[in-house]
Amino acid sequence: MKEWLRTLSCGILLSGMAGLAGCAQIEPLPPPPTTPSSIVTFESAAGKWSGILRAIPVLRHDDWVTLTIGDDGSYEFESVRAIGIFQGKGTFTILDGKLSAETDRGSSVVTLYKDSGRRMLKVEATTKDGVQYSAQLTPTK
Repeated sequence: MKEWLRTLSCGILLSGMAGLAGCAQIEPLPPPPTTPSSIVTFESAAGKWSGILRAIPVLRHDDWVTLTIGDDGSYEFESVRAIGIFQGKGTFTILDGKLSAETDRGSSVVTLYKDSGRRMLKVEATTKDGVQYSAQLTPTK
């Protein structure tokens, strides 16, 4: 009898705690930065960035991408997909305040956005076969 009462009491206690946790206020994420910032040196965009990579038109599920940019403009990216890993590397150039890259597989333009000390990279890329990709990347450790 005591075992049954203990089980019932624990169940009620856990249900109450779950209910309270469900009522906790969740802070909304701040919107991404919207002010474009001209890239004058590679150092202003150097570092490790990550976010969701979307294909246009949608070919499959969105992918997670990581982009690492060196102080010299070199870059490496890696996208983890259900069918494997898509990766590449190259060197950016600075053109009209944006990073630009052209490879045998396609081209990309990267714009830096800043607001209130927060930074975001917006990547627009097109493959040689016409598939477009877009990503909003934030700094990662």
